[in-house]
Amino acid sequence: MKAISATLQTTYANLLQAHLNRPVFEFEGAPFTRKLGSKTYWYANQRTAPGTPLKQRYLGLDSDEMRARIAEMQAQRQSQADFRAYASSLVAILRAGGIAGPDRKTGPMLRTLANSGVFRLGGLLVGTHAFRHYDLVLGAQLSDNSGWATQTDDIDIAGFEKHSIAIEDRVDPDLAQELTKLGFKPRSTIGRKPSTSWVLPDASYVIDFLTPSFRDEEGPVELPALKMWAQSLHFLNFLIADPIDAVSPYMEGLLVRIPRPQNYAVHKLIVSQRRKIGSAKARKDIEQARAIIWAMAEDQPYEIYKAIAEADEKGPAWRKALDQALDVQFSAKPAKYNTEDDAIELEGRAMGAIQTFAVSGLAISFFTETEGSPKRRLDAVSANRPRVENAIRRRFRRAPSNNPLISVADFHPDDWN
Repeated sequence: MKAISATLQTTYANLLQAHLNRPVFEFEGAPFTRKLGSKTYWYANQRTAPGTPLKQRYLGLDSDEMRARIAEMQAQRQSQADFRAYASSLVAILRAGGIAGPDRKTGPMLRTLANSGVFRLGGLLVGTHAFRHYDLVLGAQLSDNSGWATQTDDIDIAGFEKHSIAIEDRVDPDLAQELTKLGFKPRSTIGRKPSTSWVLPDASYVIDFLTPSFRDEEGPVELPALKMWAQSLHFLNFLIADPIDAVSPYMEGLLVRIPRPQNYAVHKLIVSQRRKIGSAKARKDIEQARAIIWAMAEDQPYEIYKAIAEADEKGPAWRKALDQALDVQFSAKPAKYNTEDDAIELEGRAMGAIQTFAVSGLAISFFTETEGSPKRRLDAVSANRPRVENAIRRRFRRAPSNNPLISVADFHPDDWN
């Protein structure tokens, strides 16, 4: 996994901040808040044309960050031309540095979604198109085919039903009309079931709208803010809770919202177990989850640990899926001693990849009271291999990593009784 240079990471951070500080539209007067239930939301008035009535436009959920962003937007009020020139120059630097962006087919689709207010109104980009943004978010090329070169044709947009109802704002221009202009039509359904997918006539491109299911069934649910019907799915609430902002490097950049990378990775682990065993989609889920986890294990291991723990708390179905996705299968090869690290290494397979697991020599000595030569420590591991493998499985299930070292703390005293 190749790191993205600090210069490009800084360029991306500046691009993201420029988009966050840009008024989402030319608003009149000062932004204001509305309290709906237990939550407070920010709005601003917009006049879409001279002589037309003012419309209340949703800006976001109240937070320290949102208040700071609104203050910055009011202070800057940078002209659209100045903003585009500055943002476009930053995108050009990213592209010159080898950062790929959406192609000429995907870019206009994302631009239509962004300009209609989909991401401002609570919609999230999920699936592979969201995954392509994590290179810049995490500062690492997550696959050999970095960027958008291996993208799928499907664009997946997800949002919460309750949020869509509560904010009392709507996409403008109308999203269905804009998609129709691009040649999309609602996918035909059986009976009178609402369509949750929009497709091009040649079926080369599909835009799916999704929402979490909190019921036993998974069926169409209306998202009023987007004026769309969405397919409800189990486990999706974990994916889209507490999203982050990101910028697609297309033209002057497109401000979108995507899941937090740790939530994306854990969700992919879970849904991979709902797919047909060995299917291409299941392998792709695992590969994407592994790429994110490996990248975050370097400097953000706690975020992965916390995301797994939170998913485990959601019930037995969630825990069972993660048990299966994070299981470790060991090869029959004998353990080896790593003199440089004073560690005993075992080979296994986890998350679809062959991996080496290291156990510290100190841990083996502590529990088996084995001192002296590497051979004695290797013999101790061989004699207690099922216990050592159990300790490795527990550690990997809790905190997966591409370079795990099993220490004294990872063993239970009962392992040696």
